[in-house]
Amino acid sequence: MGLFRIALLVMAAASTGASTVDQVKEAETAFAKAFTDRDQARFFSFIADDATFLSPKKTMAGKGQVVETWSQFFRGPAAPFRWQPGRVVVNGAGDVGLSTGPVFDAAGKHTGDYSSVWQKQGDGTWRVIFDGPGAPVCAPPSEPK
Repeated sequence: MGLFRIALLVMAAASTGASTVDQVKEAETAFAKAFTDRDQARFFSFIADDATFLSPKKTMAGKGQVVETWSQFFRGPAAPFRWQPGRVVVNGAGDVGLSTGPVFDAAGKHTGDYSSVWQKQGDGTWRVIFDGPGAPVCAPPSEPK
């Protein structure tokens, strides 16, 4: 009876699929992996056609501008930086998610944090609709004297 009950629980969990938070985290992880794997086509497939990306000095409106600007980061054989999700949240409707986390330079030094806003598409996939501008690493607060 115990084994049967466990099998039912496993089947029920599998049939419900990953939570929306897990889906956004998986999308962000795959997005970052495509960058480090130098897979430009896969990387850009995660970006919505009407996405807006912010850099410290430039706003990229639309996927075309994002592709034009971000293609420079694919010139070398190794990624100039990498990132990973640290905190992921999804709105109550389950169709918009926010992923934030650390950014590391090529040497592995934590250089800042990213923010990406994801939107669930009609086909169930998640695409980045807003990204950036990122934030520098903040110094920890000093101890009171």
